[in-house]
Amino acid sequence: MPKPATLPTLPPSLDPATVCPPCGKCCRYVAVGIDGPVSVSGVSTALWLVYHRNVTVYQSHDGDWFVLFPADCDNLLPNGLCGVYENRPFLCREYDVDGCEGTSAEPPEKVRFDDGAALGAWLREKRPALFARCLAAGILPKELTGAGPVKARRRRPPARS
Repeated sequence: MPKPATLPTLPPSLDPATVCPPCGKCCRYVAVGIDGPVSVSGVSTALWLVYHRNVTVYQSHDGDWFVLFPADCDNLLPNGLCGVYENRPFLCREYDVDGCEGTSAEPPEKVRFDDGAALGAWLREKRPALFARCLAAGILPKELTGAGPVKARRRRPPARS
């Protein structure tokens, strides 16, 4: 059986500190943009996603929604650097080091759901009208509904001048 090829290392001409922090955090998952849980359909989809083990739905600080799958890049070296840095994909090249998980003290996500219970609690507290619509649609199991009645907040009509 042939021995697998060894990965190249970062060329000595590049200082890893100017490339990225050698933490490899951004190389340990795949995140794909989705429509967030802002409608009954979106909640249903988000629930389906987080019902799967090791799948997370989150909202970025920019307001975009993503589904996250933990998965190490095959080119991540033990020292946290990229083994194919000079030939990395465009997505990696466009990644903003200034706002990455390795250089920021702020959590990478604004809102994060690792399971249905977290999503249900967030809906109940932050989006009660949507929570009520999801209850009416029958997509929330009893474990996610919590105790007591849900009061949906109505939007006030604009003041007339």
